[in-house]
Amino acid sequence: MMTKLWRSKLKAFAAHILFSAALIGSFMYVVMVHWFPGYLFEFENVWEGLQILVPVDAILGPILTLILFVPGKKGLKGDIAIILILQIAALLYGGKAIYDSKPEVLAFVGDRFEVITSKSYQRDRVPEATLVAYDRGHPTLIYPLPGQTPEEINEFVLNNVQYQIMAERYRPLAGYMDVVLSRALDIDRLQPSDPQQIKVLADFKQRFNNETDALFILQGTTKEFIVVAIDRDALVVKDYLPLDPWDIYALPE
Repeated sequence: MMTKLWRSKLKAFAAHILFSAALIGSFMYVVMVHWFPGYLFEFENVWEGLQILVPVDAILGPILTLILFVPGKKGLKGDIAIILILQIAALLYGGKAIYDSKPEVLAFVGDRFEVITSKSYQRDRVPEATLVAYDRGHPTLIYPLPGQTPEEINEFVLNNVQYQIMAERYRPLAGYMDVVLSRALDIDRLQPSDPQQIKVLADFKQRFNNETDALFILQGTTKEFIVVAIDRDALVVKDYLPLDPWDIYALPE
Protein backbone atom coordinates (compact mmCIF):
# COMPACT_ATOMS: atom_id res chain seq x y z
CA MET A 1 0.00 0.00 0.00
CA MET A 2 2.78 2.41 0.96
CA THR A 3 4.70 1.53 -2.21
CA LYS A 4 1.66 2.31 -4.34
CA LEU A 5 1.18 5.63 -2.52
CA TRP A 6 4.77 6.68 -3.08
CA ARG A 7 4.61 5.60 -6.69
CA SER A 8 1.66 7.97 -7.14
CA LYS A 9 3.47 10.72 -5.24
CA LEU A 10 6.59 10.36 -7.39
CA LYS A 11 4.53 10.48 -10.59
CA ALA A 12 2.86 13.69 -9.41
CA PHE A 13 6.27 15.06 -8.38
CA ALA A 14 7.76 14.21 -11.79
CA ALA A 15 4.83 15.83 -13.58
CA HIS A 16 5.23 18.95 -11.51
CA ILE A 17 9.00 18.98 -12.20
CA LEU A 18 8.26 18.91 -15.94
CA PHE A 19 5.75 21.74 -15.55
CA SER A 20 8.28 23.76 -13.55
CA ALA A 21 11.03 23.11 -16.10
CA ALA A 22 8.79 24.32 -18.93
CA LEU A 23 7.74 27.38 -16.92
CA ILE A 24 11.29 28.32 -15.90
CA GLY A 25 12.63 27.52 -19.36
CA SER A 26 10.14 29.86 -21.00
CA PHE A 27 10.94 32.56 -18.46
CA MET A 28 14.69 32.19 -18.97
CA TYR A 29 14.25 32.40 -22.74
CA VAL A 30 12.47 35.74 -22.41
CA VAL A 31 15.08 37.04 -19.96
CA MET A 32 18.13 36.01 -21.97
CA VAL A 33 16.87 36.66 -25.50
CA HIS A 34 14.52 39.62 -25.16
CA TRP A 35 15.28 41.44 -21.89
CA PHE A 36 19.07 41.00 -21.64
CA PRO A 37 20.29 40.02 -25.12
CA GLY A 38 23.89 39.09 -25.77
CA TYR A 39 26.46 39.93 -23.13
CA LEU A 40 24.00 42.13 -21.19
CA PHE A 41 22.84 39.08 -19.20
CA GLU A 42 26.28 38.63 -17.68
CA PHE A 43 27.17 42.33 -17.67
CA GLU A 44 24.14 43.28 -15.58
CA ASN A 45 24.62 40.37 -13.15
CA VAL A 46 21.16 38.96 -13.87
CA TRP A 47 22.10 35.52 -12.62
CA GLU A 48 22.64 36.94 -9.15
CA GLY A 49 18.93 37.71 -8.94
CA LEU A 50 17.97 34.37 -10.48
CA GLN A 51 20.05 32.20 -8.12
CA ILE A 52 17.32 32.26 -5.50
CA LEU A 53 14.25 32.70 -7.72
CA VAL A 54 14.87 29.80 -10.08
CA PRO A 55 15.73 27.05 -7.53
CA VAL A 56 12.92 28.08 -5.19
CA ASP A 57 10.35 28.31 -7.95
CA ALA A 58 11.51 25.13 -9.70
CA ILE A 59 11.92 22.94 -6.60
CA LEU A 60 9.59 24.21 -3.88
CA GLY A 61 6.41 23.65 -5.89
CA PRO A 62 7.19 20.02 -6.79
CA ILE A 63 8.28 19.29 -3.20
CA LEU A 64 4.97 20.62 -1.87
CA THR A 65 3.19 18.42 -4.41
CA LEU A 66 5.21 15.41 -3.24
CA ILE A 67 4.22 16.10 0.36
CA LEU A 68 0.54 16.89 -0.16
CA PHE A 69 -0.36 14.55 -3.02
CA VAL A 70 -2.51 11.64 -1.87
CA PRO A 71 -4.74 9.95 -4.49
CA GLY A 72 -8.41 10.40 -3.66
CA LYS A 73 -7.72 12.97 -0.94
CA LYS A 74 -10.57 15.43 -0.44
CA GLY A 75 -9.61 18.88 -1.70
CA LEU A 76 -6.54 17.58 -3.54
CA LYS A 77 -7.29 19.60 -6.68
CA GLY A 78 -7.61 22.72 -4.59
CA ASP A 79 -4.26 22.05 -2.88
CA ILE A 80 -2.50 21.55 -6.22
CA ALA A 81 -4.15 24.67 -7.65
CA ILE A 82 -2.93 26.74 -4.69
CA ILE A 83 0.61 25.38 -5.12
CA LEU A 84 0.60 26.26 -8.82
CA ILE A 85 -0.82 29.73 -8.13
CA LEU A 86 1.85 30.40 -5.49
CA GLN A 87 4.56 29.11 -7.81
CA ILE A 88 3.46 31.34 -10.69
CA ALA A 89 2.97 34.30 -8.35
CA ALA A 90 6.53 33.90 -7.03
CA LEU A 91 7.85 33.81 -10.58
CA LEU A 92 5.86 36.91 -11.53
CA TYR A 93 7.07 38.76 -8.45
CA GLY A 94 10.71 37.91 -9.08
CA GLY A 95 10.25 38.46 -12.80
CA LYS A 96 8.96 41.97 -12.18
CA ALA A 97 12.11 42.85 -10.24
CA ILE A 98 14.28 41.50 -13.05
CA TYR A 99 12.20 43.31 -15.67
CA ASP A 100 12.68 46.58 -13.79
CA SER A 101 16.45 46.17 -14.21
CA LYS A 102 16.15 45.41 -17.95
CA PRO A 103 18.29 47.73 -20.11
CA GLU A 104 15.69 49.76 -21.96
CA VAL A 105 17.99 52.24 -23.68
CA LEU A 106 21.68 52.98 -23.92
CA ALA A 107 22.08 56.73 -23.45
CA PHE A 108 25.14 58.53 -24.76
CA VAL A 109 26.56 60.62 -21.91
CA GLY A 110 29.76 62.60 -22.36
CA ASP A 111 32.09 59.94 -23.71
CA ARG A 112 30.20 56.69 -23.18
CA PHE A 113 26.88 54.89 -23.30
CA GLU A 114 25.08 54.26 -20.03
CA VAL A 115 22.43 51.63 -19.33
CA ILE A 116 19.02 53.11 -18.52
CA THR A 117 16.79 50.47 -16.95
CA SER A 118 13.12 49.87 -17.50
CA LYS A 119 12.41 51.17 -14.00
CA SER A 120 14.08 54.51 -14.79
CA TYR A 121 12.70 54.82 -18.31
CA GLN A 122 9.62 57.03 -18.76
CA ARG A 123 8.37 56.26 -22.24
CA ASP A 124 5.35 58.55 -21.96
CA ARG A 125 7.70 61.55 -21.65
CA VAL A 126 9.82 60.75 -24.71
CA PRO A 127 9.24 63.22 -27.60
CA GLU A 128 7.16 61.72 -30.39
CA ALA A 129 9.87 62.31 -33.01
CA THR A 130 12.28 60.25 -30.93
CA LEU A 131 9.80 57.41 -30.49
CA VAL A 132 9.31 57.21 -34.25
CA ALA A 133 13.06 56.74 -34.66
CA TYR A 134 13.22 53.99 -32.01
CA ASP A 135 12.29 51.07 -34.22
CA ARG A 136 15.86 49.84 -34.64
CA GLY A 137 16.49 47.15 -32.04
CA HIS A 138 16.85 46.51 -28.34
CA PRO A 139 18.26 48.13 -26.32
CA THR A 140 17.64 51.44 -28.09
CA LEU A 141 20.45 53.94 -28.59
CA ILE A 142 19.50 57.51 -27.70
CA TYR A 143 21.08 60.90 -27.21
CA PRO A 144 19.86 62.76 -24.12
CA LEU A 145 20.44 66.49 -24.52
CA PRO A 146 22.99 67.78 -22.00
CA GLY A 147 22.80 71.34 -20.73
CA GLN A 148 22.35 73.72 -23.66
CA THR A 149 23.08 77.05 -21.99
CA PRO A 150 25.61 78.09 -19.33
CA GLU A 151 22.73 78.56 -16.87
CA GLU A 152 21.34 75.10 -17.58
CA ILE A 153 24.77 73.50 -17.37
CA ASN A 154 25.40 75.16 -14.00
CA GLU A 155 22.00 74.03 -12.74
CA PHE A 156 22.66 70.44 -13.79
CA VAL A 157 26.09 70.44 -12.13
CA LEU A 158 25.06 72.18 -8.90
CA ASN A 159 21.95 70.03 -8.45
CA ASN A 160 23.56 66.82 -9.70
CA VAL A 161 20.85 66.49 -12.35
CA GLN A 162 20.88 63.13 -14.15
CA TYR A 163 19.76 64.36 -17.53
CA GLN A 164 20.37 60.90 -19.02
CA ILE A 165 17.19 59.65 -17.35
CA MET A 166 15.12 62.70 -18.30
CA ALA A 167 13.10 61.11 -21.10
CA GLU A 168 11.84 64.46 -22.38
CA ARG A 169 15.43 65.25 -23.39
CA TYR A 170 15.83 62.08 -25.48
CA ARG A 171 16.68 62.67 -29.13
CA PRO A 172 17.35 60.26 -32.01
CA LEU A 173 21.03 59.36 -32.05
CA ALA A 174 21.27 59.93 -35.80
CA GLY A 175 21.11 63.70 -35.41
CA TYR A 176 24.17 63.80 -33.15
CA MET A 177 26.50 61.25 -34.71
CA ASP A 178 29.29 63.80 -35.24
CA VAL A 179 29.41 64.41 -31.49
CA VAL A 180 29.08 60.72 -30.67
CA LEU A 181 31.70 59.48 -33.14
CA SER A 182 34.20 62.06 -31.90
CA ARG A 183 34.33 60.08 -28.64
CA ALA A 184 34.68 56.63 -30.20
CA LEU A 185 37.54 54.41 -29.07
CA ASP A 186 40.37 53.34 -31.35
CA ILE A 187 40.29 49.56 -31.45
CA ASP A 188 44.06 49.46 -32.00
CA ARG A 189 44.58 51.13 -28.61
CA LEU A 190 42.96 48.19 -26.83
CA GLN A 191 46.10 46.44 -25.66
CA PRO A 192 45.46 43.72 -23.07
CA SER A 193 48.39 41.78 -21.62
CA ASP A 194 46.52 38.76 -20.28
CA PRO A 195 46.63 35.85 -22.79
CA GLN A 196 42.92 35.11 -22.37
CA GLN A 197 42.01 38.76 -22.92
CA ILE A 198 44.26 38.87 -25.98
CA LYS A 199 42.33 35.93 -27.44
CA VAL A 200 38.97 37.53 -26.63
CA LEU A 201 40.05 40.75 -28.36
CA ALA A 202 41.39 38.86 -31.38
CA ASP A 203 38.06 37.04 -31.79
CA PHE A 204 36.23 40.35 -31.43
CA LYS A 205 38.36 41.99 -34.13
CA GLN A 206 37.29 39.25 -36.54
CA ARG A 207 33.69 40.47 -36.13
CA PHE A 208 34.53 44.19 -36.10
CA ASN A 209 34.30 46.24 -39.30
CA ASN A 210 36.35 49.44 -39.25
CA GLU A 211 34.26 50.88 -42.07
CA THR A 212 30.83 50.54 -40.46
CA ASP A 213 31.37 49.97 -36.73
CA ALA A 214 32.37 52.22 -33.85
CA LEU A 215 33.56 51.36 -30.34
CA PHE A 216 32.43 53.00 -27.11
CA ILE A 217 32.67 52.51 -23.38
CA LEU A 218 29.51 51.02 -21.90
CA GLN A 219 28.71 51.62 -18.25
CA GLY A 220 26.20 49.32 -16.60
CA THR A 221 24.09 49.81 -13.50
CA THR A 222 27.01 48.44 -11.50
CA LYS A 223 30.51 49.92 -11.56
CA GLU A 224 31.54 47.61 -14.36
CA PHE A 225 32.63 48.81 -17.78
CA ILE A 226 32.93 47.00 -21.08
CA VAL A 227 33.24 48.01 -24.71
CA VAL A 228 30.26 48.06 -27.05
CA ALA A 229 30.37 48.03 -30.86
CA ILE A 230 27.78 50.16 -32.64
CA ASP A 231 26.77 49.86 -36.28
CA ARG A 232 27.09 53.49 -37.42
CA ASP A 233 24.56 53.10 -40.24
CA ALA A 234 21.87 50.99 -38.61
CA LEU A 235 22.44 52.65 -35.20
CA VAL A 236 22.07 49.40 -33.29
CA VAL A 237 24.30 47.47 -30.92
CA LYS A 238 26.33 45.01 -32.96
CA ASP A 239 28.55 43.35 -30.38
CA TYR A 240 29.91 43.48 -26.84
CA LEU A 241 33.53 43.12 -25.78
CA PRO A 242 33.73 41.86 -22.17
CA LEU A 243 36.93 43.71 -21.27
CA ASP A 244 37.39 46.71 -18.98
CA PRO A 245 38.64 49.52 -21.25
CA TRP A 246 40.23 51.35 -18.32
CA ASP A 247 42.64 48.44 -17.84
CA ILE A 248 43.65 47.89 -21.46
CA TYR A 249 43.24 51.19 -23.35
CA ALA A 250 46.51 52.91 -24.25
CA LEU A 251 46.09 56.69 -24.29
CA PRO A 252 47.89 58.68 -27.02
CA GLU A 253 51.24 60.09 -25.93
